[in-house]
Amino acid sequence: MSSRRLRRLLLTLPDEVLEEIFLRLDALPDLARASAACATFRRLITARAFLRRLHSLHPRPLLGFFKREGPSCKFFPAAPPHSSAAASAVARGAADLTFSFLPATPGGWRLRNIRRGLALLSTRDGGGGCFFPDVVVCDPLHRRYAQIPHIPDDLAAPIRRSGSLPKGFDYLLAPARREEEEEESSSFKVVCRPRLTEECDITVFVFSSGAGIWRAATLGSFPATAISVTSRPRCMHGCVYWLTRFLDRLLILDTDEMELFMFDNFPPSTGVVLNHTVAAIAEAGEGRLGVFNLDVHNVNLLSRAIRGSADEQWRHDKTIPLLPGYSIWRFVNHADVDGYILLGGVLGSGLQSDPIADGLHYFSLDLKAFRLERLCPMTIYQARNSPTELYTSFPPPLSLSSI
Repeated sequence: MSSRRLRRLLLTLPDEVLEEIFLRLDALPDLARASAACATFRRLITARAFLRRLHSLHPRPLLGFFKREGPSCKFFPAAPPHSSAAASAVARGAADLTFSFLPATPGGWRLRNIRRGLALLSTRDGGGGCFFPDVVVCDPLHRRYAQIPHIPDDLAAPIRRSGSLPKGFDYLLAPARREEEEEESSSFKVVCRPRLTEECDITVFVFSSGAGIWRAATLGSFPATAISVTSRPRCMHGCVYWLTRFLDRLLILDTDEMELFMFDNFPPSTGVVLNHTVAAIAEAGEGRLGVFNLDVHNVNLLSRAIRGSADEQWRHDKTIPLLPGYSIWRFVNHADVDGYILLGGVLGSGLQSDPIADGLHYFSLDLKAFRLERLCPMTIYQARNSPTELYTSFPPPLSLSSI
């Protein structure tokens, strides 16, 4: 039977029967192809309830990652033999990974963050006064975007009165509610922290797509300059984390309660050999903060209650062996992103100097299965220290109605 006749036959079936057929497909790339076949299939497959059932059966595929290079970015797809390579090929054929569907703006758009298949971009930082860049959240698979409204003057007034001009802004996407961490939803939050140069209070702004408003949280007992200038925000289970200047504490924002507080007793101090400069932060179960760290042969997972007592000890939860034959392991991204952490390893001794033939590979660590897979080869030039954003999942169409 031809594919056209098969599609016509399937279209005669009730929606609930089609959903059961789609759930029983052997691989997510087959589902992506079905979604691209016609509008009816796409409507069913991208529905929130269907995606929730789907991701309870299948892990979200890691399609690849973006590396930011100044104002531009480049996409590196998952390559064979990675388990997501086929899904990545389908996504590249369907999605606009250059964001060419966004409106033209002087200086172009800068990729800030990606979560659950949605991308957050802004215009460039800087300028002669205290202002916030234009911000959009977009879905490259469905080529849709939402313009985020500017932060209201009354919320930004304390920063303007301080006389401190931001040297830049941290931007991050977060789930609309904590319980949506494990669900598919097109709603989201945008987190913005101005990087201030004076001894001002720490202020963080949060926009909710559902309510369509910005809110602000301030921590008055800790100066804004105490946050590490190299610390990028990380989001897990409804909380956003920043490292402090001396890498000895975490600033945490609860985006549901709009509460800022400090997490002490960081980094872990245990019998396991640790180097907190290469640690990666992850969710380790509800209410627990996890820290992955490298030793010579393993990745170690330790955890501690976020709201635990100051003298609570870190618990050694898991040891994941690194692959033999590789050296100079490091974390490429330092936070759990949609269930994955990215690592880099050099094949052999790592003493070769040829940037093309040095055997550098990126690996994905699946935090549910604790599985380490080779994602793609890299050159030293490509792997230089620039921000990396993982791209996972096939999201439901972005809702624009409430923004």
